[in-house]
Amino acid sequence: MKANDIYSKAINESFSVMNADIELLRKHRGKKFLIRDLKPYLDVVDALCAREGQEDAVFDLHKESVAQHYGILKDLTDTIEKRDEPYTEHIQGPALMEMLYERDPAFRRFVEKFIAQLAKSEPLLSVEAARKHSGYYGPVCVADFALTPGSTANVLNQILRKMRPSGKDKYYAEIVLASKSWGMNTSYVFGWRYVDAMEEGCKAEEAVKKEIEMLQRIFDSPMAAQAELMNEVGAFPFGIDKYQERYFKGMQKTVDAALEKEVNYANILSVPAYAAGDIGHHLCQSTYDMYKDDYALAMLEAVCEVVERTLRKGDDGYESLGQVLSTATGAAAAGVTYLLESEGYTSDIVIDLMIKRFTNFIHKYPHRGVGIEFHNVDFMDVVFRGNRIIHANGSKIGSIPVDYSPLEERKMIRDFRGCIYPNCAINHIFSTLMRFADHFCLLNIEPITMVMMTNILAKDPKNSMSPIKGCKRCAVSAVLPHRCQYCERTKAV
Repeated sequence: MKANDIYSKAINESFSVMNADIELLRKHRGKKFLIRDLKPYLDVVDALCAREGQEDAVFDLHKESVAQHYGILKDLTDTIEKRDEPYTEHIQGPALMEMLYERDPAFRRFVEKFIAQLAKSEPLLSVEAARKHSGYYGPVCVADFALTPGSTANVLNQILRKMRPSGKDKYYAEIVLASKSWGMNTSYVFGWRYVDAMEEGCKAEEAVKKEIEMLQRIFDSPMAAQAELMNEVGAFPFGIDKYQERYFKGMQKTVDAALEKEVNYANILSVPAYAAGDIGHHLCQSTYDMYKDDYALAMLEAVCEVVERTLRKGDDGYESLGQVLSTATGAAAAGVTYLLESEGYTSDIVIDLMIKRFTNFIHKYPHRGVGIEFHNVDFMDVVFRGNRIIHANGSKIGSIPVDYSPLEERKMIRDFRGCIYPNCAINHIFSTLMRFADHFCLLNIEPITMVMMTNILAKDPKNSMSPIKGCKRCAVSAVLPHRCQYCERTKAV
């Protein structure tokens, strides 16, 4: 297969999934979310395939996870509630983690050493938990796939470094880190137990012990820990245990086939987890309600067209699938920022507003959820990048110009659909974007990203991209630059 053929194939597959999402939103928005209505999405995913130079086992991890996720949910329930939606892409990782424990006792033994190291890390965890509770790092993506300050992966990397792993243990350390990056081993994120305990009146020492115990629990018994967390928050009343048991059994053959092909454990954890995200997370009652707004749906469609037209312009010049992915996410960032700027806003205005609002928010709600701001962080990072592309790079990603024409053709600029009062509608786009900032997955083209990731990992299955070890150029760190000294990206195990 020629290089440009694999790039076109990856682009086509990515948009087949993204367009399936959009078509389902068009058809069902404003209605009750029903699992069975997503069968057309399942059919599109089932058509994904490896080509020459790609590993079938990686695509099978993606496809089988979606099939199992859909089938199990459909058997257990007709719908899922809004309280379930944040967690639907976290209920695969625990089962996958336990499969790896069963198949590789040496990996399990390393995890036991890591669990012991957690108990020895009380001073470090005390500092990090206090910083999380106080908002020391500013807005944080606590579930970040990179090693940014305040993220779960950042804290775990600090602990793993103290173990000084080498040889096979270094590989296992990377898997532990990946399991709380794209691998999503349980819904637990750092600081959850600590913040709850402190706000309930516990002493700091006791709160840290609760934090350590929960971190140990999610690695010692991932499936049981996830069930406890879901029961605690009232999610999946139809039975999280039933889901996890069936997923564990259903993925056995696919995981074994991946292991036989020597697929990196990090990919075995990550690909099935992110693949399941559309069903019940990106497509759910919340998005059905959100996209009742004609303008919100038109904005999503338009930004996706910006991405596709921009990608097609580079068809003959790509040098890697990674460049294709970077072009896609860059085009989306530029498109979103172009819309923001059309009302006189800038990325700097929005970032400043959101950081100030975060500080005020935690003063008002100290007992907030520890992950409450992470989609806002994603949004800030995107418009920060979009600003660079538009103003520093002349609206080019590498040599490829961003095609904004869909925004004009669809009359997205100065359009009054759904506005409150046409003569003064100067916050219409901004208000729509702020709703996206609370649930940013689709406008952030995550379905495109996940299919592109599968294509990339299938080309090099023995290596992993999880967690991201490069600089994210965080928007928050542009305002709080000394925060960068706490980043672990240059110290990843």
